[in-house]
Amino acid sequence: MSAQETAYRSAHEQGGELLRGEAGEALAEAAGARRAADSDVADALARPRPRGPGASASYLDRLGSGASLAPAEERRLILAAKAGDANARGQLVEALMPLIASVARPYRQSTRVERLELLQEGVVGLLRALERYEPERGVPFWAYASWWVRQAMQQLVSELNRPVVLSDRALRHLSRLRDAHGAGLRESGREPGNTELAERTGLSREHVDDLLAVDRPARSTDEPATGSDGAVGTLGELLIDPLAEGEYERVLEALESHELLALLSGLSGRERAILRARFGLDGEPERTRGEIAETLGLSAERVRQIEKRALGKLAAGAGG
Repeated sequence: MSAQETAYRSAHEQGGELLRGEAGEALAEAAGARRAADSDVADALARPRPRGPGASASYLDRLGSGASLAPAEERRLILAAKAGDANARGQLVEALMPLIASVARPYRQSTRVERLELLQEGVVGLLRALERYEPERGVPFWAYASWWVRQAMQQLVSELNRPVVLSDRALRHLSRLRDAHGAGLRESGREPGNTELAERTGLSREHVDDLLAVDRPARSTDEPATGSDGAVGTLGELLIDPLAEGEYERVLEALESHELLALLSGLSGRERAILRARFGLDGEPERTRGEIAETLGLSAERVRQIEKRALGKLAAGAGG
């Protein structure tokens, strides 16, 4: 089922006293910083900058409240926005921002995701829904768009909180697991096991194990590691294999030598002998052209010519 059809199915299923002195100065400074943050939030969301002394927290909270559009006005804005009217698109986003903010609330528990980021992703999801929305189907726009808004936020939370990015289907299954975990905890007063969670959700035990494994928070390699004798360094230091780098280099050298030997097999015996001695291919020290010439009974110039010809053959063989 396509994302668009999934969204439509989801839509159908929804139905005082002034302070003076140092304290006053500190308050004024903090208020100024909050007003600057207000402006940053407004700019990031492409909304008008707030006026007056409102603080960031209250400004963000005000995004979650506002008058809803009349059905006729909403339809007019949707049709105009789909026709390319940027002003109508902006008005539609502005009017639906309270609903986007309400969708963001369940995801605000994450310490790694800012509320502003959630709202931005929600706007992106809303605009994706606007592109795909088909008014002739008769489905209320928000009932359809909310699926896209939620999907965008879920994707952001997944990317920032987990070492593995999960699919929408996996995220839905994780949500079912959390609901089942909460229900089991309330009913029995104890932590439900994975087998019980599998029975409650209808998922296989293996699937439950995999989902819970990827839902664990990532651990930093800089995280302190402790043992029975106390601190033993960082987690990354315990994971490092001191022999791994040397083995890696040896594997590379073996591969390069193997490929080189295959290329050398296409040369004449004299060409191989000169290259082996010249570049120390047999593990022996590299020799000068004069030394090679004396060994083979040739002139140094002749050795240079043979070396050049042999290297040309190797280059041609490697390129082919």
